[in-house]
Amino acid sequence: MLVSTTVVGLVVAGLAFLSVRRLWRNGLCDCRKDGSGAASCAGGCAGCSGCAAAARMAADLERAVEADRCR
Repeated sequence: MLVSTTVVGLVVAGLAFLSVRRLWRNGLCDCRKDGSGAASCAGGCAGCSGCAAAARMAADLERAVEADRCR
């Protein structure tokens, strides 16, 4: 194996480790990101502005797909 391949592999492995660590700490919800801890997500992501925006976007996409199917 080439040295450059090994270096790229180690960088990718390091980034994967950091992303898994972030998911482990924050979960899938980013509303804890503001530093206020679990108080901002006391009931899970219900009411979180970021999660609500993602839910609205997903619902809009589903409606668009459904409208496209009906044509």
